[in-house]
Amino acid sequence: MHSSKSFVFKAIVGAAFAAAASGSALAAAPSFADCFRLKPGVAYTLSDRSKVRIVKGQFAGKAAIGVVSIDEGVKSVKYFDETGRQRLGSEQYGIAGLGGDASKVVIKEIFAAPFPEVPADARPGGTFKLTGKGTRTTKEASEAFDFGRRYQSEHVFVGFENLELKPNYNPRTFENVCHLSSRGSDNSVDSWYAPEYGVIKMQVKTSKGEPLFSYELDGLEER
Repeated sequence: MHSSKSFVFKAIVGAAFAAAASGSALAAAPSFADCFRLKPGVAYTLSDRSKVRIVKGQFAGKAAIGVVSIDEGVKSVKYFDETGRQRLGSEQYGIAGLGGDASKVVIKEIFAAPFPEVPADARPGGTFKLTGKGTRTTKEASEAFDFGRRYQSEHVFVGFENLELKPNYNPRTFENVCHLSSRGSDNSVDSWYAPEYGVIKMQVKTSKGEPLFSYELDGLEER
């Protein structure tokens, strides 16, 4: 027979293991906000041959994280706050192939508070909107614009997905990627956001569902 002390000890140990297992399950639960968190230093290429690098810096007087994209020699940078969820603006540089200065910003967009911002949490199937005001500056002039009119603003969080890609021809599963979908008057966009990387896959279709273009991460710069 077991003593009462032995029974109590086993009950305590069992409860401790149950609590630990419950805590592990909670810790492992995917986070919507984490999908938009960007890691400076991450660099990769996409199947459309554009190169992406995530950097830390300043934009419009604020601490920012920039997603630098170079596509056929054309450089652009999208800026976010340190959570990766709030959009601060963007810069597009000159096109050397067309006689421009590739080291100078030729188009700059700066958003103002309240900034377009992805919510900290969303449930699969839920919708949210990105709204805000901005100023677009070119060498000709500056103009104010509404984010929702210039860009697709209403998004659906389709859900968390495990996305298998082949960076550097090596199969790799990106876990708990957030799949977002948006619809405009003439096209639809599906985007997959991975923690630390940003958008690692995108599909754009016409309003009739015909493919327009797509890309996905297919090369990773190891560090």
